Amino acid sequence: MKHFKFVLGTKPNHSQDIESMSIMKRSVERQLVQSQMEDAQKRANDLELEMQTLTNVIQKKEETNLQLQSELQSQRQLIKMEMRHQMATLLGSLSFSTSNAPSNKVSCIIIYSFINISISLHF
Repeated sequence: MKHFKFVLGTKPNHSQDIESMSIMKRSVERQLVQSQMEDAQKRANDLELEMQTLTNVIQKKEETNLQLQSELQSQRQLIKMEMRHQMATLLGSLSFSTSNAPSNKVSCIIIYSFINISISLHF
C-alpha cells in the first residue's frame, strides 16, 4: 500500500520536499533581492535630490561671489579715483606754493608718479 501511495503521488517523497524547500528558498532570495533593489533605488533618489540641492546652493554662492567681486571692483575704482584726485589737489597746491622753485616741482612730479604707481600696484 505504501508503494502505491508513493507511485500515485499521494505520499510526499524526499525529492518533493527538497524541491519545495528549493522553491521557497528562491522565493525568499527573490524577495530579498527585490527589497535590496528598492532600498538602492530610494538611496539613489535621495542622493539625486541632495545633489540638486547642493548644486542650487553652489550656484547661488557663485552668483553672490560674482556680485561681490563686481562691487569690490567698483569700490576699488572709486578709491583709486578719489586717491588720484586728492593727490592731484595736494600736488597742485604744492606746485602753486613752490612756483618759483623748479626743483620742488620736479620733486612733486616724482612723488606724484611714485604714488600713482603705488596706487596701481595696490589695487
